[in-house]
Amino acid sequence: MDHSDRDFLFGIRLRETDQLIGLISLEQIDWPNGTAWMGVGIGEPEHRGKGYGSEAIRLLLKFAFHEINLHRVQLTVFAYNPAAITMYEKLGFVKEGIMRERLHRDGQRHDVLLYALLRPEWEAS
Repeated sequence: MDHSDRDFLFGIRLRETDQLIGLISLEQIDWPNGTAWMGVGIGEPEHRGKGYGSEAIRLLLKFAFHEINLHRVQLTVFAYNPAAITMYEKLGFVKEGIMRERLHRDGQRHDVLLYALLRPEWEAS
């Protein structure tokens, strides 16, 4: 199976100008088990905190659960990113684990958190 069978990458664009401000993806789709990893990033700081990421994630989850019939979407997030953690939790993602001191950045060790959302949880929200 090549990557095109297991990955979907989408641009996040401003409606007003069509400017590309970020990317969102479903990757490493495990079709037999109905799972995938999600990634999202908004490039420039002036576009963060305005709801673009949340809107893109909602659309991606609708695609994941209703269009391609996944059961689980999972992601990792750095523990030092409280804004992203808050957003994921508001969207229904559940923290499942901590990879302690997994990331070494700027001379410091940081935890990486594992979050996931199951289709029944998403449908109930």
